[in-house]
Amino acid sequence: MKQWMTTFTIMVILITVNLSGCMENQINSNTNGDIVIEGKGNYASIQSAVDHAVDGDTILVKPGTYYETVVINKSIKLVGSGAEKTTITCKNNTASGTIIIKIIANNTTVKGFKIVSPTNQLSTRISGFMVVSSGNKITNNTITNCAYGIYMYRGAENTNISLNRIDNNQYGIYFLPGADNNIIWRNNVSYNEDYGIRIKGKSNEVFENIISHNDVGMYMCCGSAYNNIYNNSFIKNNENAKDDKLTNSWSKNGWGNYWDDYKGEDNNDDGIGDTPYLLGGRGSRKDNAPLMEPPNINI
Repeated sequence: MKQWMTTFTIMVILITVNLSGCMENQINSNTNGDIVIEGKGNYASIQSAVDHAVDGDTILVKPGTYYETVVINKSIKLVGSGAEKTTITCKNNTASGTIIIKIIANNTTVKGFKIVSPTNQLSTRISGFMVVSSGNKITNNTITNCAYGIYMYRGAENTNISLNRIDNNQYGIYFLPGADNNIIWRNNVSYNEDYGIRIKGKSNEVFENIISHNDVGMYMCCGSAYNNIYNNSFIKNNENAKDDKLTNSWSKNGWGNYWDDYKGEDNNDDGIGDTPYLLGGRGSRKDNAPLMEPPNINI
């Protein structure tokens, strides 16, 4: 009898342990199902998924608000469910200088998120993106309420910044010297406190963007050179553009930019102003082919 009771007790203990383990796994599975590495399972946080990913993986993030900062150190795709549904932000007590998404690997993609600082105080210096690598894509995101919306560090090259809404930051897009050969295409860069776009790098292409309601729409300064800026709409900025250098071009293939304060005429009705648009800044630069109407930019 005692032997039977002992055996029964051991069986009950084993069953209880096994069941509790299953229950714990079930709970983890249910609460960790919002971030998925395609074909490889679910994770509790975006950073945990990045840590478990390998080059070439795609991480899918379901709708929700994620309170974390993310360092992308692998060549992966990080894909949200749309900027209107999927938010990444940090906590209110985050230290000044925090970066919400830092991209240090080459050939990454980040798309479909709202990236937002949790505080309305730009003095906290929280940045949306910092990029220190090459060959990346930042697309279809909303980046708002940050000190720097997208901060391109030295060596950030061959990156495509496209189809983003970048608004209500201190600086919308900021390139340091050495951030070269990048594309800024079809973004809405609006209502930024200081500069919509400020570039110190070289050989970047900036085209088909709406740049509006910033203090300064675009500023080419310091080390900037050989950048091409064309087919953009500059609307209701306190100052549309400044250029301190001599080698940046404000038109390409005979097409410049639309400037809402351009006062020239188009006597031959070719859509191009007959006189150049004069930019601010020390470079005495001109848009030699200002557009009479805003280009059709679909963002």
